[in-house]
Amino acid sequence: MHRTLDDFPEEAVVREIVEREARHFGRRVSAEEYYQLEDDGCRYELIDGVVCMSPSPNWKHQNVLLEIALQLAIYLKKHPVGAVLPEIDVRLGTGPRGGDIIYRPDVVFLKSGRLPKGAEIIEIPPDLVVEVASVSTRRYDLETKKADYERMGISEYWIVDPRRETMTFFRLKAGSYVEVEPDGDRFASVAVPGFALDLSEIRRSFRRG
Repeated sequence: MHRTLDDFPEEAVVREIVEREARHFGRRVSAEEYYQLEDDGCRYELIDGVVCMSPSPNWKHQNVLLEIALQLAIYLKKHPVGAVLPEIDVRLGTGPRGGDIIYRPDVVFLKSGRLPKGAEIIEIPPDLVVEVASVSTRRYDLETKKADYERMGISEYWIVDPRRETMTFFRLKAGSYVEVEPDGDRFASVAVPGFALDLSEIRRSFRRG
């Protein structure tokens, strides 16, 4: 016998909440249509042409994001080698199934001269992308996004997981990402010339209330 979602009360309630609060979730649209979607207060990304919902960041996520962005901002104030931008849309062309891709990484960095003045959307591959993972995004960050960032030639990709208290660093070599181990409590970036991330401060941000 064919059964529908309405035969399962819990799933029906979840569907009702999603449809009410995230009206664009699951829609298949082009990049141009995505930019025209009405703001319903939810955070979205476009993954291979499908509108996907991103969870609102919790306090651990925010602590880690702010610490990384702060370290980069302080360094760039003294050494203006580029620009750091938190939570900006990045358009990355089309995915394996032909749909458009628009991600909103937690942090991106572009070297000087690569970012058009006044840009509200980045339409070129950044030099560095940072994703702060959550339970619901971990698989996308480690698989789908990693593959797309690699394919688009983004030279470094950092994944920080506050829940597991881990940091993973990938660097592009010969067109493929290779995991790079930090040197003690510092990770020396190639994407951000001369910059080294202080990992001890990131670990403190995991526990900061």
